[in-house]
Amino acid sequence: MRALLRNSDTPRDFAMGEVPEPVTPPGMVKIKVAYAGICGSDLHIYLGQESGLPQGIHGHEFSGTIAELGEGVSGFTVGQRVTAEHTASTCGRCAYCKTGRYQLCSHRHSIGFDIPGAFAEYVLVDPQYIHPLPQGVSLKAGALTEPLACIIHAVELVEVKPGMPVLVVGPGPMGFLAALTLRAYGCQVELLGTQVDRERLERAAAAGISVLEELRPGASYPLTVDCSGAQGGIRSAMSALEKGGTLLQVGIATREVTLPYDQVVYREWKIQGTFCHTWKDWHQALRLEETGRLDLSPVVTGEVELEDWQSAFEDLLDKKGMKTLFRIGGEEAAQ
Repeated sequence: MRALLRNSDTPRDFAMGEVPEPVTPPGMVKIKVAYAGICGSDLHIYLGQESGLPQGIHGHEFSGTIAELGEGVSGFTVGQRVTAEHTASTCGRCAYCKTGRYQLCSHRHSIGFDIPGAFAEYVLVDPQYIHPLPQGVSLKAGALTEPLACIIHAVELVEVKPGMPVLVVGPGPMGFLAALTLRAYGCQVELLGTQVDRERLERAAAAGISVLEELRPGASYPLTVDCSGAQGGIRSAMSALEKGGTLLQVGIATREVTLPYDQVVYREWKIQGTFCHTWKDWHQALRLEETGRLDLSPVVTGEVELEDWQSAFEDLLDKKGMKTLFRIGGEEAAQ
């Protein structure tokens, strides 16, 4: 089968290749990939910033149709439209697993990181992490459920109320999704970027999000959400946070940052980290998509064939566009 392969940890050492189609073992499900989204973590891997990964097919935001059920699998049908979490396995025994926070399991393995991912024609998935797509949710929208579930997991970790003013910092795909999601929760959302983010801010504004290129003097918020992962973005989120407020850290800092940490004490700030998602987050994400409370279409700015991977990756690194999907599954991807 066709697949986009990472040949080594050398930056940009990706190439198209042919690998054997996976054989479906007992207890597993083989999915024919329709769409696969490019995540920021895929760009980090492309740049060689996550070395030592045990396999070379990445991609963990995807949708598709069930191609084959392994022996012993029930509750699904061949041809069924689905999406899936990128959790591949956990220990099932630790305190995190037993309390439903399995994304924090120390023995967790992930699709697209530890085992082959969705930048290929087929991917193997444990059925306990598969989510059927509701009738009104397209395969294209289904491929966005994973990043949406990440944002919902983050939002559910903090107390949000209708009418609450919220500042989101960083107008990339996750920041845009965070702004759309918080608006769906009834918050008054503003999205902060810089001049280099002009194209992305314009897209967010077209979707009805209030956008800023700089903070208003004296503006403060009970909740700020950093989706940039950059020192400047985190500092902006802190500077706009009112006393007793909460900073929700969504963006991953790929290098060390220096912050005014003493202000956490003086201003009684709360800092909430967030990682990945759980089953209930996926349930909520699909419900928001199905009911139309959340329109994800503005987030998708590109749809390309897998063979056009290089220009897609480089454009996203240049902040051209928002979310690009690989169209992999032929007829299935037309649905």
